[in-house]
Formats: sequence, C-alpha cells, structure tokens
Amino acid sequence: MFSIGLTGGIGSGKSQVADWLAEWGAAVIDTDQIAHALTASGGAAIEPLRAAFGAEAIGPDGALDRAWMRARAFG
Repeated sequence: MFSIGLTGGIGSGKSQVADWLAEWGAAVIDTDQIAHALTASGGAAIEPLRAAFGAEAIGPDGALDRAWMRARAFG
C-alpha cells in the first residue's frame, strides 16, 4: 500500500484527480472537508481557535471567520 498527496493551486485539477482515484477504488481523504467541519459552528477547533486568536476569530454564526483569519495570515 502507498499514499498519494494531491497539492496545487485553485483550478489545478486536484478534485478531478481525486475523483478519478476514487473511481479506481482508492480511498480519498479530503482534508479541506475535514478542516471545514472542524472550524464550523460547534466544530472541535472553535474553542482552541478562540483561545489562541481571541473572540474576533469567530464569526457571529459561531464558525471560524475565514476572512478575518485570512487577513491575519496573509496580510
């Protein structure tokens, strides 16, 4: 058994390749889906994010404020 990691920019075809691999019987783990679940309202990462970055990191809906975080990470 071996593992393949798919990386690349937006629109580079990662999802298409992952779909092909799944069609051919590969198990696909979508870490983007996992990250979104963890940072959704009530997700397991919300309280650690609040503790690390403050209440400003969490939006009014209780999920990670992605725009706020993006501005701090890449600003």
